[in-house]
Amino acid sequence: MTDSGTDGRSTRRRFVAGMGSAGTAALLAGCTSGGGGDGSGGGGGTGEGADGDTPTAGGGTTESFDADLTLSGWAANNEESALLEELIADFEAEHEGISVDYSPVQSKYKQKIKTQLGAGNAPDVFYVDSGYFPSFASAGVLLSLDDLAGSGGYSTDDFFDPLLEAFRFDGTLYGVPKDFSTLGLFHNTAMFEEAGVEPPETWSDLRTALSALNENVTGDSFKTPMVEYANGRSWWAFLYQNGGQVLSDDGSEAVFASDAGVEALEYLVGLKEDGLLAVPSELGAGWHGAALASEEVATAILGPWGLPFIEGYEKNEGIDDRIDVAHLPTPGGGQKATIAYTVSYSVSANTDAPGAAKELVRSLTSDEGMAEWARKGLALSARKSHRDLDYYDEHPRRKTLLEAGEWSRPFSFGPESESIANRIRPELEAAMLGEKSPADALSTAQKKINSEVL
Repeated sequence: MTDSGTDGRSTRRRFVAGMGSAGTAALLAGCTSGGGGDGSGGGGGTGEGADGDTPTAGGGTTESFDADLTLSGWAANNEESALLEELIADFEAEHEGISVDYSPVQSKYKQKIKTQLGAGNAPDVFYVDSGYFPSFASAGVLLSLDDLAGSGGYSTDDFFDPLLEAFRFDGTLYGVPKDFSTLGLFHNTAMFEEAGVEPPETWSDLRTALSALNENVTGDSFKTPMVEYANGRSWWAFLYQNGGQVLSDDGSEAVFASDAGVEALEYLVGLKEDGLLAVPSELGAGWHGAALASEEVATAILGPWGLPFIEGYEKNEGIDDRIDVAHLPTPGGGQKATIAYTVSYSVSANTDAPGAAKELVRSLTSDEGMAEWARKGLALSARKSHRDLDYYDEHPRRKTLLEAGEWSRPFSFGPESESIANRIRPELEAAMLGEKSPADALSTAQKKINSEVL
């Protein structure tokens, strides 16, 4: 691969090249561990120096590149792959000297990318989930994208701040958000009307609404007011809402077993103990979307990935019209917060075509590029201004989830994010299933993290 722009490699990039593939692989192995999902789907830096690009008013460049790029990620479905191929075709038409080979990875994406990064043959541009982004950034395998900000009419100011910050490491930007998902309160409007309740705004309101639903909903399919995973996914949002945090400000120790964390888990466990919430194993449905669509439950905390399932559910006529989305309720005296799951376009520090690779990222995350992505309803646009897109006016449930990007907290806790999450989840499950008290469960997880991880 070649690039006619000046090769502006940073000190971090030279460090990676000097280490060799074995050293990089060791760094990656040491900075990440395990894996697994959660039950779902500003600052300056060292900079890159000039790479010879001459920006145009539209955010592109007049520099003539000669580069063969590789792009990789995972594909949620065929529609996502088709859309990305369309955007790539448009990019190639506008950049005559650049060709892009898009090769999605169908399974074990993270493991494959780690292997490629360690071997020095990673794609030029690739997806990085915020959950393991810090481990990649700390290993020095990503290229700084600081010089994208404010260049040629392209501004990062339009991105939701929490999402952009998720892809900074030591003050340097190493990724631009591709899209994101937040959690909202999905609810059955017919059941809420039958119970005489409105979408709750506070934790107290939620408990009251669930009690009313439990007493008044009469549908044959109805089993319980609310569903939540046994590993208590919503606890992470409730923690932040209640003024808690996972790590200390300097990231040196876990602090989630605070009064705020325990109170949040006690609230969630209390709903289950009082028969107001069930885990999927207690229902016929295996996950939140199916439980809502079959009307086994009246409400669930879920993300936008649940909407396509509900919209296409044919076994229960009219269910799509009965499901709405509200923002998560907050505790009295608490603050708005939800969890965000976000993914970046990042560039390999070993790319032979840094200028062309950054131009591809610029195009895919431009105002129009991201708007095209948003209109497919596959995930949410990471740009604040897109709240005003006609698409979101026509799809108010997705707009509600998009608005929460403003106060979202990305699911990421530094280079050891996965090790931290993997030690917390089993303890959350122990509390949810009544095997431990919330205080004991969180204290156990916190001690393990502080002794074994941090």
